[in-house]
Amino acid sequence: MRRLKPQTCREIAKLEDQLVEQAQKIAQNLWDELDVGQRRDGKVRQLRNILEVAESTDSWKALELFIRYQAARKEIPGAWAEFVIQKLSALQTYAQEITRTTGDSEKMIYLELITRVLGHAVRWHLWDVKKGEG
Repeated sequence: MRRLKPQTCREIAKLEDQLVEQAQKIAQNLWDELDVGQRRDGKVRQLRNILEVAESTDSWKALELFIRYQAARKEIPGAWAEFVIQKLSALQTYAQEITRTTGDSEKMIYLELITRVLGHAVRWHLWDVKKGEG
């Protein structure tokens, strides 16, 4: 777990609605990229694997590489990998703003934002998979 100042946690909490919206876009794009056969299992496990790497690393580059690796192995669609990398990269702006206010590590804030978005994306995607079964 990342150690962030209480003020930083409050600033991140203020962004929660935007983070959930970003996660919904990521999940929707994944759903759209999956073919009918892939939609049956939904690739939920792969999304959780990406989340686990995000939670356990202190490196955005390592996470980005893992996402590309999963796409190269055909575990996730390549177009989605590029989409999610772009969306997660954009979170850097929020991290920079929070760092200016709190003085906490931009890198740790950025990784916390990524982890939150991916966590929400897992939940959105599972919703899409279960909705698609009905």
